Amino acid sequence: MKKETEHRVIIISFDAVGKRDLAFLKTLPNFGKFMEHAAICRNVSSVYPTLTYPAHTSIVTGKKPMHHGIVNNTQLQPNRPTPDWFWQRKYVKGTTLYDEAIKAGWKTAALLWPVTAKSRIRYCIPEVLANRPWQTQVSVMLTNSSPGYLMDMYKRFGHMVDGVRQPALDNFTHASALYTIRKHNPDLMLIHLTDVDTNRHIYGVEHEKVVQALIRHDKRLGEIMQALEETGDMSKTTVVLLGDHFQLDTHTIVYFNYMLKEKGYLSTKGDKITDYKVIAKNCDGSCYIYVHPKYREDEALLSEVTQMFTTLSPDEIYGIERIFSGKEAGKLGADDNCVIMIEAKKGYYYLDEFEVLTRPVKEEKKHKMRATHGYLPDKPDYKTFFMATGYGIQEHAEVEAMQLYDEGPTLAKLMGLELPDIDGRIVEEILCN
Repeated sequence: MKKETEHRVIIISFDAVGKRDLAFLKTLPNFGKFMEHAAICRNVSSVYPTLTYPAHTSIVTGKKPMHHGIVNNTQLQPNRPTPDWFWQRKYVKGTTLYDEAIKAGWKTAALLWPVTAKSRIRYCIPEVLANRPWQTQVSVMLTNSSPGYLMDMYKRFGHMVDGVRQPALDNFTHASALYTIRKHNPDLMLIHLTDVDTNRHIYGVEHEKVVQALIRHDKRLGEIMQALEETGDMSKTTVVLLGDHFQLDTHTIVYFNYMLKEKGYLSTKGDKITDYKVIAKNCDGSCYIYVHPKYREDEALLSEVTQMFTTLSPDEIYGIERIFSGKEAGKLGADDNCVIMIEAKKGYYYLDEFEVLTRPVKEEKKHKMRATHGYLPDKPDYKTFFMATGYGIQEHAEVEAMQLYDEGPTLAKLMGLELPDIDGRIVEEILCN
């Protein structure tokens, strides 16, 4: 099926770029030029938990995490020291913006967009990692991507890659994006850039390294716009820039599984959890508490767990700001299969290890993050953004507030498509009549 128009839609996600960055971005040449004509929302609330994989799936489905199924970055796999992430399209419930575009005959591409592995996207390099002893990064990439396209991109630009280190990874993604636009000129393109997210994790929210990453993003944006101008009619091109979440600075890590081990709720051997009745599964700034499936009907245990954490919550050492029941977590969009969900105080985050109860961030070796995310999206100074320009977009439109899951249905309408069973709304204010 061939689509009826020559309309192109390019969506660029700048991971962990938020409302707080917009004033600086406006001073940069390419973001500044873009913002002169764009429709914009400076107050986009992310999803709960505010993590990359749930957020990006909400963007393309119009649904909250509990409804599209990607309720965390990583899966609950207690017997694995490094659990698998939700890498593959099969984990997403229902349809997506790119699925509907493919049905309508759009030529699609996605570069490092989360949860697109083994999708039907024509030109796809997914975000996946070798996570088994017998796997190599090359083999995992080949089996989860568009293999011919992947091999072509790695042949041309693979020398740029240095694991997940930045800015090398985004430099590879960007070079691949420019080549893909010029060679294949996709109708729908999803690009995920993580330079700022990585640097905020390493150095904190406000740091010169973050400023440098934002400047690199500005250069990337300018080069993408140039490639688009060379390859198509800009009056038939829509360019969307968005963030998925922001970050907050941290000072202390809490490991609830240490406490659960000490209380006899879980058993360990080496670096693995071998069995559990109750387990903590972190979302960085929040944390799910689950019971083993065979105990889900044990009302006494469920009550015991809830009471235990409620009793702990006043103690500053645990960094607990709020506790939600599973039902309350579901209403917020998170996984309602948890017994409870714990929201961290600002400055704290949670991890799954079990060697100690707490540790200052500066002493953590494996998962040291001087800033992170995963918190409630209504935390102060924690909003992200959405802006768009070009075909179908109302120039200079200002939207006071949006939800992240409004973006998918809005873009679907722009493309003449529809996403069913959405939690969000179509933001008509930014669309031309």
